[in-house]
Amino acid sequence: MSSNSNTNIQWHWQPNNDTVAPIAVVAWHEVIGRLITHLLTNQNSYDLSQYQFVKGNDFIVIIGQSSLLPWVDGVQYAMFDKQEPGLWLPCHAKPSIATSLLAKAIFHQFKCESALLWDQPKVVIPLNQKWPLTKELLEYEL
Repeated sequence: MSSNSNTNIQWHWQPNNDTVAPIAVVAWHEVIGRLITHLLTNQNSYDLSQYQFVKGNDFIVIIGQSSLLPWVDGVQYAMFDKQEPGLWLPCHAKPSIATSLLAKAIFHQFKCESALLWDQPKVVIPLNQKWPLTKELLEYEL
């Protein structure tokens, strides 16, 4: 008897009304420039050594303590999942099923130990490779 390793897990996003502490700010598309400009213009307010980042072509995730995260129009925030700390989720939405199932599937599929699962756009961002945030990087990205 063979097992089917391609079993689909049926689930959907639902609003998250719980009080949460964000651990990352997430910017998509045109909001990336706004966030980077904000950080560069307000360098005296931010100790960049307190942050790490993960970046792709159409997103940037800046990771830091809740109280140190920048607040810029259009950005969104991510949090640790309470049951699965390696799984990060948007602060505003949560999966309709137990996150342990999703985490196992994601970690296996993407061969990672931590990942950001996002609702809009629907994407998984592996978080294995985080980099220190520097002024030079921000200037390069503009």
